[in-house]
Amino acid sequence: MKKKKIFIISYNNLPIDFWKAHLDYKNVELWLWKSPKHAINNLPIIYPDIVIIDGYWAKKSILPCLIKVLNKKFISNVFCISPKEESDARVISIDQRLSLSNFNNEVLKKINKLIKPSKKINQIISRTA
Repeated sequence: MKKKKIFIISYNNLPIDFWKAHLDYKNVELWLWKSPKHAINNLPIIYPDIVIIDGYWAKKSILPCLIKVLNKKFISNVFCISPKEESDARVISIDQRLSLSNFNNEVLKKINKLIKPSKKINQIISRTA
């Protein structure tokens, strides 16, 4: 099975070990960016499957970064993790690729399910290949 590409933009400056402890790391290629500008510039180079924007304790609005990520149509799943909902972010939540959440077990389950689909899906894919 091809490894999923996970792209994390962290306003929180958490180390990569933190994410390895919470994500099914065996099945991913993981990139962590602490500079949103550099992260946005590298999106079209990496072509990630999942983007996580970690907005906890952000000193400035994460909305410009979120808009730029959502403008990249090749990204199929975007998770914006923040303790508070920005009013403008609720307007963008119409985008089906976007999940707004605080950091909790439910969002981790969603991300890990995308990383490692169920065995049933893998069996169907292997039979059709």
